[in-house]
Amino acid sequence: MYASFQDSQSAPAGFGSVSLSNNAKAVDADPSTASTLSITNVLGASSITQYLEFSTDGTDNGKRLLPAATPVVIKVSIPSSFLTVAATIEIGTFVGLNTTTKVATRSSLYSASTIGLLNGAGAIEIPLTPAQAYNGVYVKFSAPVISVGASAEIYGAYILEENPSNIECDKGIDVLTGVNGAGLLNATSSVSNPYAAIDADPAYATYATINTGLQAVNEAYLTAIFAKEGQPLDSVKVVYDGGGGLSLLSGFTIQPYLGNVAAGGAFNNGNVTIKQIPNTTKLEASFPVSTIFDRVKISWGGLLAIGTELHIYNVTKVIPKPIPLIDGQQLYNANVCFGHATTLSISNLQDCTTYKWYADKTTSTPLFTGSTYSLGILPVGDYVYYVESGRNNCISSISERVKVTLKVNPLPAVSVTNAVSCSGSAVNLAVDNPLTGITYNWYDAAAGGNLKHTGITYTTPVLTTNTTYYVEAINQLTGCISANRAALAIQVKPVAVAGTITGVNKICIGSVTMLSNLNAGGTWSSINPLIATVNSGTGEVTGIAAGTTIIRYIIPDGPAICANSADFNITVAAPPSLTLGPVPEVCQGFTSSSLNYNNPVNSPATYSISWNTAGFTPINNQALPSGNIPFTIPFDAATGTHSGNLTIKNADGCSSQISFTIKINPKPPAPHVLVPVTSQY
Repeated sequence: MYASFQDSQSAPAGFGSVSLSNNAKAVDADPSTASTLSITNVLGASSITQYLEFSTDGTDNGKRLLPAATPVVIKVSIPSSFLTVAATIEIGTFVGLNTTTKVATRSSLYSASTIGLLNGAGAIEIPLTPAQAYNGVYVKFSAPVISVGASAEIYGAYILEENPSNIECDKGIDVLTGVNGAGLLNATSSVSNPYAAIDADPAYATYATINTGLQAVNEAYLTAIFAKEGQPLDSVKVVYDGGGGLSLLSGFTIQPYLGNVAAGGAFNNGNVTIKQIPNTTKLEASFPVSTIFDRVKISWGGLLAIGTELHIYNVTKVIPKPIPLIDGQQLYNANVCFGHATTLSISNLQDCTTYKWYADKTTSTPLFTGSTYSLGILPVGDYVYYVESGRNNCISSISERVKVTLKVNPLPAVSVTNAVSCSGSAVNLAVDNPLTGITYNWYDAAAGGNLKHTGITYTTPVLTTNTTYYVEAINQLTGCISANRAALAIQVKPVAVAGTITGVNKICIGSVTMLSNLNAGGTWSSINPLIATVNSGTGEVTGIAAGTTIIRYIIPDGPAICANSADFNITVAAPPSLTLGPVPEVCQGFTSSSLNYNNPVNSPATYSISWNTAGFTPINNQALPSGNIPFTIPFDAATGTHSGNLTIKNADGCSSQISFTIKINPKPPAPHVLVPVTSQY
């Protein structure tokens, strides 16, 4: 808010004159125009004062009374050619200006020689913070006896107030120029056409010129002032050429400021990005500023600047493009998994800045406004968003929209089938219908827990109780994990008690024996029924052929138990055998004979003989002699053929019966012997 009413007071002395020209330009709200306070050829001390009053209507009747401590800024300029004049300038606030007498109650806040004031020559802004209420500020220009003229320019004064309207924030609204250095008394440096540096000409047809002349000890500067403070990370952009080359040279410095305090370090060759504007010799220098700033000073001087010009085409500040975060990570595109609530946010957040999210690069209606955009759980698919940053209360401080792409991937599915096992066994588990590109992890808990195995199949440890394992699927390409772990429950049944089989463990071919087991409910089977058979219900075993086999008693599976069996080894032994010789023949009256045999088989060890003829004496379990089996014959046995049965046994208890016959022949008649009779005579 500029001071809008002015008045003046002069005090000439001796010969000469004091004057104020272009009075109204100090209150026209145009920082590029100025009134001029002049003193010429004065033989005595003289002064001239201009009052700049804040008014609601541009008249003294509308004067405002501003509270104490309300900051005010006044812009003044002292030409370098008059620095040899021992002039002073006094600046302060006033109240109660009498427009007739030109008298006001003044409070001086600043008074110094021009050299002490400026430490250079050119336009500057002087910030003041009055300790008392005031209507405006004044500038008093004084000079002693001089033989040459002296002058100062007053561009205006302003205070800062809240502005309800949007404004152009990134263009410069004012320019300060001047010369610093030890050669000010003979300075040939200059800045011409300074406001061309902030006209934002897109064709870069106009420019300000900085020329240091022939004074290597001098430095010319141009300071562009912006309408609104730049936030940290806003960039300064300077378009220039000249300066003896196409890069930043020694003596060319760009320094941001906040008021008259440097904001961050100076930027010069090596720490600023420079790019050439296509098809031109012009360069664009840009750099982010780390702190708040409201102006940027471009300085040009030193040995390399002698006899050269630096052209400044444009000085602007630029709001940075937003740097997106996807779920807290600095990414421009990301793959996420279905079921995940995705959040988009901004990495390089700035104050006084609004962030808008759009569906494309051109639409005007945002999907969301804010620095954190919670997308929630999106369906599977591809999504594109654009985000831009815009400075609050600014017309065109809007960044380029930044593209953010998001791919929501499906979750892999996993299924398993429950299993039944027996206590004391390991179980082979497997994923149903496994897919390539999927990793399957087996855990011992539905969430968390211990990773037991990775793979399509898993062989458990030996289990003795019911156990559940949990399988998750991970897509190797997207990293997506199944929504839940699939539970595979294993019913571990106890093993039935099969008990012990009792009975005879050796039988003969053709013989039977009965086996038993006290645990009811089982069935009997023979491992080799060619050796021995068994009745499945009773356990009766029949020997079929010589050899050894297993008779098994099996208790079958049930809903709550696992099958179990008990084994019983049984041996089937073969019966003994032999070959009898010719039928023995004896004469009637003989009382003994024997059965001749050979080829004994299966180790016959004993023999027994039973007779079919009464009177014959049986033989029981006698040791089998080698080659001949003796037996007795009744003395009075009748002649003819008699039959009997020979039973032989071996050590296994197996026996064979062989029928045989004997023949008793009659005795031949007694011979008749004739004995001759001799006479006694």
